[in-house]
Amino acid sequence: MSDAQAERDERRRRQLTDLHTRLTNAVEDLAHGDAWRRMLDIAARLPTYSPNNVLLITVQRPDAARVAGYQAWRAMGRHVRKGETGIAILAPCLYREPVTETATNAGPPPVAGDAVERGSQVLRGFRVVHVFDITQTEGPDLPPDPQLLVGHSPADLWTRLSALVATDGFVLERGPCGTANGYTRFDTATIRIRDDVDDLHAVKTLAHEIGHVRADHHTRFADTYHRSAGCRGLAEVEAESIAHIVLGATGVDTGVYSLPYIAGWSDGDSSLLRDTADHVVRVASRILREMEPALTEDTVTVGARELQTNQQSTVIGGLTR
Repeated sequence: MSDAQAERDERRRRQLTDLHTRLTNAVEDLAHGDAWRRMLDIAARLPTYSPNNVLLITVQRPDAARVAGYQAWRAMGRHVRKGETGIAILAPCLYREPVTETATNAGPPPVAGDAVERGSQVLRGFRVVHVFDITQTEGPDLPPDPQLLVGHSPADLWTRLSALVATDGFVLERGPCGTANGYTRFDTATIRIRDDVDDLHAVKTLAHEIGHVRADHHTRFADTYHRSAGCRGLAEVEAESIAHIVLGATGVDTGVYSLPYIAGWSDGDSSLLRDTADHVVRVASRILREMEPALTEDTVTVGARELQTNQQSTVIGGLTR
């Protein structure tokens, strides 16, 4: 590598590190606000309802907009009004049962019959519980969820990112993604992006999914992503941070979506972002370098400057709009 190329790489690394630092600071600002603490409470306490329970809620209260249990509403600062009738749903009764399996982890070969004990949850049955719609409660307004990006993406950005997908041996699809905006399946080497969002959000989501691939989440969290909230949170923080930096380098501010998203998955712990900064910046830098010549050094510099200019309004917009 020539001295000139090494100098350009170092300059870009500093620029991307600066973008990540601003991202970390913005999340810290969120973490110290009342609105941010309420948002954390909502993310932690609002359950995810099964299709059967969605049907039960719809039958009993067709106009339901947002439901939670009595104690959950209290934790969010709202109170169920006296005389309100709860919505009956089914809650699973789970108990933990030790499971044994032959040890296959790296390290000394296990003795024949050696076992690793792992706790797993077993469904025992269901019980009836009651939840309440937000219209049955009183209290402070709830902060908004991350807002989908709207508008057109920079010219050729989707094409450049798509080329990286092919380079990594993945197939890119557009179509329904359930409740997600996109997902990556490592078993079939497929990345899918929902097809009913604006171009700008589709590009941001594509960068997020590429972040999962390039940050080696399929090997680092292969056995823990779906079983450990901490590992999944770390993976989501890294992937969204990479997307935020990659698009920020092109002048696109993803803050109204990325900041609440990252803040939620990091549980307000800004040290998590600092600990992953080097890895995130390295991955983002490599992505941008492989997207050249469409993304020149001047493009990255201008993008970083525009993102810095818009950062304050991003934080405010993500919380109050």
